[in-house]
Amino acid sequence: MTLAVVVATETVAPESSPTAGLALRGGTVIGRLIEQLKSLDVGDRRVITRPGTAAELRDLGCEVIESKGLAEDLREIARVAREATEPMLVVHGDVVAHREVFARLVFNSKAPASAAATRVRPIGDAPTRPVLKIQRGRIASAGTRFHQVTDPNALFRGVLRVGQEETQTLAAVAERFAELVDTPDGLTEISPVRILWSGPDETETGATEEAEAHNTGLPPVLASTPVRGDDAPALLVTGLVRSGVKVTARGSRELVCERVLDQEQAGAAQQAVDAVDEDRVRLSAAVKNNDGFFTTYAVSTYSRYIARWCAKRRWTPNGVTAISMGISVVAAAWFATGHRWGMLLGAVCLYFAFVFDCVDGQLARYTRQFSTLGAWLDATFDRAKEYTVFAGLAVGSTAAAVGSSVHGGDVWYLAVAALTMQTCRHMVDFAFGASKRRKPPEPIPVLPLEMSDDKVLDEPEPAKSRPKGGGLGHLAVWLSGRSEKVRIFHWFKKIIVLPIGERFALIALTAAIFNAKVTFIALLTWGAVAALYTIGGRFLRSLTQPRTARLDA
Repeated sequence: MTLAVVVATETVAPESSPTAGLALRGGTVIGRLIEQLKSLDVGDRRVITRPGTAAELRDLGCEVIESKGLAEDLREIARVAREATEPMLVVHGDVVAHREVFARLVFNSKAPASAAATRVRPIGDAPTRPVLKIQRGRIASAGTRFHQVTDPNALFRGVLRVGQEETQTLAAVAERFAELVDTPDGLTEISPVRILWSGPDETETGATEEAEAHNTGLPPVLASTPVRGDDAPALLVTGLVRSGVKVTARGSRELVCERVLDQEQAGAAQQAVDAVDEDRVRLSAAVKNNDGFFTTYAVSTYSRYIARWCAKRRWTPNGVTAISMGISVVAAAWFATGHRWGMLLGAVCLYFAFVFDCVDGQLARYTRQFSTLGAWLDATFDRAKEYTVFAGLAVGSTAAAVGSSVHGGDVWYLAVAALTMQTCRHMVDFAFGASKRRKPPEPIPVLPLEMSDDKVLDEPEPAKSRPKGGGLGHLAVWLSGRSEKVRIFHWFKKIIVLPIGERFALIALTAAIFNAKVTFIALLTWGAVAALYTIGGRFLRSLTQPRTARLDA
């Protein structure tokens, strides 16, 4: 469950009616927003508005809280946050967005806090929406009309989610800002944008504002009008960031999330929402974007549609994982026959076992059915599938008629060697992953909330075409990063490490065409090359890490 605070304090210029009450397809903007939150199991919904507009919003079926100004808005949010026993969503009442935008925030349980943002470089020194600076997925600096951001590369879209563990921090931030608002000269207005360097790299920041509009197809009228009233959500984002809370940026170029400040913008936003196939975007997002070459081009091109088919029939990811395991057992049984037709059928079954291995994760992401048990089953059955197939191949090689193309003799020693190599690989991978997780997180600077600028965060001008630092390790890391921009090198680096998709493809092809002996020799040879490449790369990367003294020494 999630608690939502809807801030409906902006009014339509030059009138006094709330922007949240703008007409939108037979209803209102805030009515649509409330219905979207209901559909996401956001049970507790509260609306903060001005006394003069409260009457228009009382028919929403929510608690309506009257507030006379920004300081009171913040104190009401602080009061709710102090009492909260669940995650909180703070959203402007005039936001028009796809349901998926809210879903990605509501179900983003891993992040302490997250905000809807668009990666776009603001143009000029007077952007119409609050600016952000995003670094490595988190918001490093956030702006309001009282807070300046150096080299911003994103815009805040009016939606903030705060995890239950950070609601007390949210309350403290809101109370402190309320004090500053009530204090004369507590907050000083300042230009929201400060340019330190010539401009961030395009690959890091995304695009310019014009390119963003072109890529999303959003009507130019959206975001063309600056916000006139108070902006409590933007202040809260700034306060959380400056309090050392990790606030991640969530957004999509394809999905619409925008505040509407007049009737023309409301109509344009609805048209923009209707122009996007939301289910297609959601389905595409269910496919991991860093998969291997074989998975990307031989499986994920259609497996997402199987995942949607499974979702419509209410299949669970764990059930699909079990199906994948069952198909691999059938594949092993075909391999064990010792006949060419058995090897061919086994190869086909192994391929579809891998297809359903991909489907279970895509189904989990599409339906947002995540569980610790599911992750454990997926990892365990991945290993079990390979080892079961190894056994089937070894049995079939021995059972095959002597002199036939399937006969490879006694290959159990090769099967054991392949199994041992894979086990060692997974142990090393898990150990490496655990060591990265044990690494202390990068500290987030804490800045006073009343400080107007963020100059203390200034960094040296980033190097654009040379390694950062000297030595072989830095050179290797630099070359690795540069090669990612060349597609053929990107896929070469993916393929050479022999990920699970390439392993299953290698087993299926060599078994179907040759025999088990060739399969195991190919696995061991490619696996050895992959091990050398991986270990060498990790060793070189380790040379770039600063040494730290052990506290338990």
